Order: sequence, then C-alpha cells, then structure tokens
Amino acid sequence: MRLDERLIEERTTDDRIDFHEHILRVGKEASSWLEGIEKNGVGHSKRLEGYLDQLIPDEFKKKLKPAEIFILLYAVYLHDIGYRDEQGKIESRDHPLRSKKYILKDPQKYLFDQFSPMNEGEAPRAAQAVAEVCYGHAHESVCPLRDIPNDFGDFCLCKDPINLRRLAALLRLADEMDQAYIRLGYLRNSISLPAISPGIVRMHWRGDLSVGEALSDLVQGINEILQPVNDLLTEWGFPKTTVVLEPLVKKPPPPPQEQIDYKKLIPKNYIPSKCHDEKGGNKGLLHNYVLEWLNDPKRKLLAVLGDYGIGKTSFCYKFACDMTGSEYVPVVVNLKTVKAEGWRDIQREVRSRAGDSTQSPVLILDGFDELSRTFDKETVLKEIENLSKTTQEYKKMILTSRTQFFRSEEEEKETLVRKEFHERGPRSMTYPRFEIIYVSLFDDEQIRQYLDFCLGKAGSEKFWNETVEKVFDVKDLARRPILIDLIVTDLDAVQNIAGKVTPGKIYRIVTKRWQEREEQRLPPSIELHHKEEKIPKNIILFMEELAYWMFTREKDRLHFNTLKDAINKYFDNKTKEMLRLSLDNLDYQIRNCTFLSRNEAEGYYAFAHRSFIEYFVAKKLAREIPENKAQEIRITDETALFVSELIDPSVYERIEPPQGVKIPKNMTYVLPGQFIMGEKNNLLITSLKKGFFIDKYPVTNAQFCAFLYERGNQQEGGSEWINLEGSHKNERYHIRKDGNRFVAEPGFEQHPVIGVTWYGASAYAEWAGKRLPAEEEWEKAARGIDGRVYPWGNEYDKDKCNTYESEIGLTTPVKSYKEGLSPYGCLDMAGNVWEWTDRWHDEGKEDSKVLRGGSWYFGRNIARCANRNRFLPEDWYNYIGFRCAWTL
Repeated sequence: MRLDERLIEERTTDDRIDFHEHILRVGKEASSWLEGIEKNGVGHSKRLEGYLDQLIPDEFKKKLKPAEIFILLYAVYLHDIGYRDEQGKIESRDHPLRSKKYILKDPQKYLFDQFSPMNEGEAPRAAQAVAEVCYGHAHESVCPLRDIPNDFGDFCLCKDPINLRRLAALLRLADEMDQAYIRLGYLRNSISLPAISPGIVRMHWRGDLSVGEALSDLVQGINEILQPVNDLLTEWGFPKTTVVLEPLVKKPPPPPQEQIDYKKLIPKNYIPSKCHDEKGGNKGLLHNYVLEWLNDPKRKLLAVLGDYGIGKTSFCYKFACDMTGSEYVPVVVNLKTVKAEGWRDIQREVRSRAGDSTQSPVLILDGFDELSRTFDKETVLKEIENLSKTTQEYKKMILTSRTQFFRSEEEEKETLVRKEFHERGPRSMTYPRFEIIYVSLFDDEQIRQYLDFCLGKAGSEKFWNETVEKVFDVKDLARRPILIDLIVTDLDAVQNIAGKVTPGKIYRIVTKRWQEREEQRLPPSIELHHKEEKIPKNIILFMEELAYWMFTREKDRLHFNTLKDAINKYFDNKTKEMLRLSLDNLDYQIRNCTFLSRNEAEGYYAFAHRSFIEYFVAKKLAREIPENKAQEIRITDETALFVSELIDPSVYERIEPPQGVKIPKNMTYVLPGQFIMGEKNNLLITSLKKGFFIDKYPVTNAQFCAFLYERGNQQEGGSEWINLEGSHKNERYHIRKDGNRFVAEPGFEQHPVIGVTWYGASAYAEWAGKRLPAEEEWEKAARGIDGRVYPWGNEYDKDKCNTYESEIGLTTPVKSYKEGLSPYGCLDMAGNVWEWTDRWHDEGKEDSKVLRGGSWYFGRNIARCANRNRFLPEDWYNYIGFRCAWTL
C-alpha cells in the first residue's frame, strides 16, 4: 500500500479540498520550487516518498489519519525549499528553518491559498502544520522532536488533533536514508541504494577494507542520528529502524590516545574542596572521600552535587591528575558534548584513551545538568538510563551536577538513588543507583588559603581585615570559588560597592572594568590601521546577544563565523565598517575577555562559566521586561536572581492606573505587561494583558463580620463559609455569633480572617463588588516584574513577615509588617495567612484550588512568592485567609 493511496476520495473536514488531487498538484509544482537545487531537489523528494512507503508498515499507514498523511507528503516536497537563502544562493546551513519561514511568509506560493486562515494576517493552519514538520527534519540538537506539537488542531483540516511530532520523526527517518547516500561522495560508487524494509535498512558495499571502515563509521553515525526518532516512534509501537552494512566490517580497535595532561586544566589557585552528606555532616576533604570510595570494590557509582561555581569541574581535573599513573585510567568527559554528539562518544573516547590497558577506566562525567537547562523528569530519567546502558561495563563512575538542577530533594533521590515513592512505583533493577556526596562551600580557612595564593600573606591579611570581616556580604559570597576569583580580580571596586554586596553587583563590576580597560588599548595590528578608533562601546550588548543565543538554544559554545550575523544587528555603521575591515578587532576583544575563552584550534568560543551566560541573559531581560519587549521563554533560578538585582527599581515609581480612574481605597494598581513567574522548572517570562487592582491587605475579621451580618454563614460545597469554632496550636477562630450579629474578638478586629473556605472567600468578594485574584495576578502583585524571591527582595528576613521563624504562633494585624511591602505596595504577601486564588491547581482537574503566600504556621521556604499550595475549596484552617482583586 502506498501512502498516497490512503488519500484517494478523502477530503478536508470542510469538504473544500480533495487531499489526493492537491498532493498531486504539489508534486508537480515542486519542480519549480526546488529548481536548481541539485542534491536536494525534486528527485530527492520523490525518493523520500518512496522510502516512506517502504519504511512504514501497512498497519501503521492505516493508523495515520488522512490529514496526517496529507501533511507528511506536503512536507516531503517542501522541506528543502530553504536550501536557497534570501539572496538566492545555495546554502545548506539553517535550511530547515528557512523552509519554515518561506512557507509562513508566502503560503499562497505553496498552494495554501484554498485554506482559510483562522486569524487575519496569519498563515492558514495547514501551512503552519507543514512548516512545523519541515523544520522538524533538522538535527535533534537544532530542533528537538519533543518540542514539536503532538496535538495540533485545525478543524477545517481534520476534526481530531494531528500529531505533528510523529510526522516530523517519519520525515527525518526517510530524509536520513537519502541524505546518508548523498553524503557518501566518492564512496557512492562502492555502495548500492539502500535496501529498505520496515525495521531494517541494508547497505551493500564492495571495495577494500578502507572503504568498509569509512562506510562503517557512516552507518554508526546514521544510527546515532536516528536514536531520538526511534525513541519517539517506538512509543507508537512502530518498529525500531536500524541501518546495517553488508557484509559487516570488522575494524581493529583504535590505538590508545596519548593521556590528557589534566594538570594543565587545573585552575592556578586551586583549593581542595570539602564535602558533606545529605544531613550536612562534615565528611572532610572531597578528594579523600572520593579516594576512599574508589578503593572500595563494593561502591561503583558516585554523584558529586554542588551549587554553581563551587569547583566541581576543577575537582574532576585535580582528581584525574592525581590518578594518572595509578592502577586507574581517568577519563573526564564533559557531558555537554553528549547533547550535541550522543552517548556513544563516551564509549569511543574511553576506549580510545584506555586501549587494551590492564588498568581500570574510571569515568568522570562532569555536568549532568548540562544535558538539559531545566529539570524535565521524563527527559532526565531517560538520560540516566542512557548513561546506564553506556557505562555499565565500567567498574567505577563519578557523575557531577548542580544541586539546583533537581526540582526538589525528592526528585534528586528518585533520579539518582532509585528511591521509590509510593505514587510512582519502583524503578527497574537495571536502573543505576548512585551514592551522593555534596560539595561544601568554602569555610574561613579555605577563603584565607585562596587569598594567600592570590595576594600573598600581607595582601591577604589586609583584604581579610578591611573587606571580608567588615563587609559581611563579601565573606558569604567568597565561599564560592568562582565569586572569590571575581572579587580578587577587582578588589578596589568591590570594597567601594554601596549597600549590600551581591553576586549581581560583582558581575557588573567585572564586566564594566573589563570594558573600561579594553577601551584604553588596541592590539598593535589594529592600531596600525585604526589609531583613532576605540573598542566599540556596545560590545557588552554584543556579549548579551551571544549569551542569549546560547541560552535559548541550550548551546555551550559557538563558532567565530556565526558572529558575523550579529555584527550587523548590534553595531552602528561606523563600527561595522571597522569590523568589516578587520574582524581581528572583535577576535582580539573576545580572546582577551575575562569571561570568554576560545578553542584556538577549532575557532569556537565559550563563556568561562555558565553563570556568565546567565548574567548576560539577565542584563538583556532586565532591559526588555519593563518595556514588554522580552521573548517569553523559560529561564533558570540563577538568571532570575540576576534580573531581580539588575532591573531599575524606579520602574515601580511609574505605576499609574488608566487615565481618569481613581484607585479604590486600600487597593493598589498593578500594571499589565511582562513579569517573571514561577520557580525552578516552571520559571518563565509571561505577561498579563490587563492591569488590575488588588487589596493592599488581607481581608480582616472586622470586614468579614460586616459581610456575615448581611449574608449569614451559608453552606456551600459541603461546608459553611467560615468555621467559627475550635483552635489549632495557639491560634483560634476570632469571630463569634452574637444573636443576629457576628462580632470579632476584641483586639483581633484587624487580624486577617481565618477559617474561610474558598466558597466563603469568593462569596465575600462578590458581595464587596470584587473577585478573587487569578494566580498570576497574585504573584505579580507579590514579587513585581523582576522575579524576586520574597516581596521585599531575595533574602528572607523574619522582621518583615510573620512565619514560623518569627515565633509568634498566631496571626498578626494586617498592617504590622510595613517593611515587608511588595513592589506594588501590598503587605502580608509572605506569611500571616495563606490566600485563596481563583485558579484550579491542576489544569483540567477541578478538585483543589491554589493558595499563595505561606502563613504564621509554616516556614520561610513556604513563604516564597512563587510557592504554590493546594486545598479543596470546601477546606478551612486557621492559617487560611484571602484578599480581593478588581478589574475595570
């Protein structure tokens, strides 16, 4: 059965288009769209259609909806139209993205004119679907398949959702069959066209052993490219596709590589790290702990976790250096390379370094968190299983990761220790189980050792007495190796920081000082031609763009050639002309930058530490969010902390309601627009379309009594609106019924009302002519636009809120903590009482409502602005209250 046969007599839902006839038209027109593109022209597309017929078993052709086959075949003929760039030149780089852009820019040219767009100015949904599938044939590192929608809706095309993700996987599968053949070059004469059938693709070859070895490498590369395709399609029950070479080639093992000199990679001022267990117990020097683990044959897997910039990578190189020449062969692998090149590279690298040595390889896999910018449990567990399959033959393995990469301690244990949680069930017995040790922050002794290295005894003592001991913030920051290095780099500027010393202020000083230094000098080769020129002042903007490009694409490096496009966007004409005359100018700046490094041999650039990427991204976002110009993306906790320090506080001084609108009494206005919401894996830039008013304080006992006097304490959802009896700990309910009246206990009139159900809170809001705030409204009112942790900033302060640490043990009057004011002027948004919002906790499940803010009964971590809690709407407790919102 051919795929196109499934389209005969099939039409769109609106009956306007015959699928089969339209695809025939597309196939004919493709000759003109692909004209002049030799290797990837219409012949390539026709071969792909044939490959799909052979690769997809008939039973799966029947499972595909006619609309899905229609989109897939459409993409077969359009996926390579981007091989011509905007100037008409043949350019393979980024061609999948250009194909997508061309379709969306001119859908009529590609025969989508008969499909109606859903919104004016938009490409028809059918064109959007085809464009997504076309882009999906890019490499996995460019376009991850799981980023493509699997429930795309277009009622005019099909009444059911369309799985574009699956279609992109099928297109990539077929495309790789033909692309592999195209890439053979001179070897093409040694191989016949692939013999394709479902599940297996055979390539028959002839020639000498060198030809076979080259083809064997090619086939291995194809199977690695197909891994994410197979992972996705096998979830559908689709047979895994494997490419084999016949006859098989037996390659001799590669000779061992020369040992890497890890000593050269150890930082000049390396200080040995200390470590602790999960309960904080001191375990001494990390080096000694790991050495003990290494010499214990019963212990195989060790996870070394720690905060960013704490020295995990430096430890890996130092430990590997100390092992060199012992009974072990250390192999340090930076896991960010796995994301780009695949897990099999680990096996190749280990075997090439160890060869046939009788020594035992010790794998040191650095940066597990580099595999994904955020913790997505499904993805992370898959990577752990990939790691296990790849490394199970090795006796010893060390894995490092940022502690914050895991959303919680529970996720950490589930992922690394195979701890079972009752709602999730057990892991398989082949799933790896890691022992975990944590890298400790520097103590005073280590800080002083580092300062002695850098400044000498006299300078170290002076800095310790005049700065570290006097400015307490500096000592806290210096406990992290990367920050103490930055502090020492600019001692004078750090000593003159106004107010609290923070990481953001230190990074700002470092980048500013670097820029000032570079503006005072030019390399001799540039001075000869441009003596009057200065280093471009907007080079920092350029750094922001490079960091943002890496951050949003999850890249750790970029090639020098890719800088040229950014030059046109970020430099003025005068600067661009200078750079055109001598790109060495830019190259010089980057090579001498204290926060960028370059691989001289390959021409790639990388930031010295990932925290620099997060800092530069934060600088860009801090400028764009107040202007509502930021791209709405997910970010990291570290990026959000930098943004909260970098956004100008004056943005909160310009808050005005719509013209002619008076702010209601005891309410404040929150502007529409962008802000940072959430935390950890769900931290993102989002926006509110409308401004709104929100109460400055939680609703008080006195206010709720007035409501009860008029409406009574009614039953709703199985409970009364408010519980008037009982107590918990030292806190009791403070409203009682006195005849027909409801009165607040003397002295508690201005305390927040407690024991209110969601139904009671909602009824009060309606009575008051208001409503309960949406969850996103509550969070923006609490933390502003900058993503701060608490309403007043990033550091907890028990003098600014009523939480468990305050040791009060009950509610406090709503105006008690005026120092805990939020950016928009709200009080008690951290602690005192949990506050009902109008949001269901789980989308699509109407069982529990979201509460925000923490309470007197809970601790500081629960009082974070981004923390969510859930209760049934009929629940009432003596730590639950609410406040109201109102929209014009």
